[in-house]
Amino acid sequence: MTLTPSAARVTQELPLISVELGEALLIEQANLRCEVLLWQRWVRYLALGAMVLLTLVFSSTVQDALLPLALIAAGYIGVVMSTAWILQHNASRAAQTWFPSLLLTADIAALAGFCYLTSAPLQLHRILLLGFLSIQLGVFYFGRRHGLLAASLTVVAYLVFTLGVPAFIPGPPPTGLSVAFNVTLFSIISTVLIYTFGSFRERMDSLRMYCKVVERGEVATLPQLGAERWPDELTLLARSFQSMHVRLAEQIGSDPLTGCMNRRSLEARLRVDLRQARRRGTTVAVTAIDLDHFKEINDSRGHPVGDVVLQQLAGIMKQTARDTDAVARFGGDEFVIILPDTGWQGALTFAERLRRRVDDYTFGPPGTPMSITISVGVALGRGSDPISTDMLLKEADAALYKAKAAGRNRVFS
Repeated sequence: MTLTPSAARVTQELPLISVELGEALLIEQANLRCEVLLWQRWVRYLALGAMVLLTLVFSSTVQDALLPLALIAAGYIGVVMSTAWILQHNASRAAQTWFPSLLLTADIAALAGFCYLTSAPLQLHRILLLGFLSIQLGVFYFGRRHGLLAASLTVVAYLVFTLGVPAFIPGPPPTGLSVAFNVTLFSIISTVLIYTFGSFRERMDSLRMYCKVVERGEVATLPQLGAERWPDELTLLARSFQSMHVRLAEQIGSDPLTGCMNRRSLEARLRVDLRQARRRGTTVAVTAIDLDHFKEINDSRGHPVGDVVLQQLAGIMKQTARDTDAVARFGGDEFVIILPDTGWQGALTFAERLRRRVDDYTFGPPGTPMSITISVGVALGRGSDPISTDMLLKEADAALYKAKAAGRNRVFS
């Protein structure tokens, strides 16, 4: 899959997310943009109606302005209706990307045109006041770039109608100092608006990415939330959400008896490790571990003793594994350990070290010691090979079966 510039931007924000996840985020963003543009058309119709009403009631509109005002209104409605029609009939993502800029330009042009045709030169600062509405909507729903575009277009429109063209309604023109003051004041306020709403928008995007990563199960790529320099209510919400997710992950993603990862968490972790191996050109080793004759322990000693043995075995595996490894209970008395960035020799050495530690350990409750052995199967996934998580787990399980068939208490690959 070719990574588009937008997808590249997403993956830069979350360096470890997959291309598929980046594409899913972009699709959701495009769909949301389409929905926003569609419901905003009603806001635009309402705003146009309000402008017309205010013009008729409060402005000293001359007769010559009625036709230009009607043309502006008709052109504006035409732009809004045509873009809405295109969006409702399977618009491409490219069209959805530049439609906000087109509508934003139409908003500023219509507002400036109405102000020019109904205001004396000293009242053209209304263009700047009404421009704040476009800035706020643009940056909040579409990001800082659209907020900057709205501010720039507003300033350009104000300067053009104030200094560049003759006044439509006669009156004394504003002084150069007054124009400079209005533009400067507008720039300061718009900068604050763009920064504030833009920051809010970016943090909402981060929260959305977090939710999508959790939804797709790519738990190793989670971004850190709530680390803003100037925290607010949204910061508290992000922190609460992340804490809630951690607590739920501890309850849902781990085996309650041994504290190891469960099968679902194991598969999600292995997908991430394989993806990283493909990017780095490294390898991922998987070891499948099974207790030898564990059924006899449950039958002769009882399940409570069997649970103690499983807990003790899990403790040995966690002590033997590295911090970057993942220990999981695959089911029953079978465990799986993921060894990222590990080759054949390293994986076999690890498996043999684990087998010896188990062989030397005294299992069982106090007063009822017993010796336990394990069989280990090792499989290796290379970043250059098109191997899936299921294939790698099946290879490790097949190697484990060979170890048990060969007499148990041994390592096979």
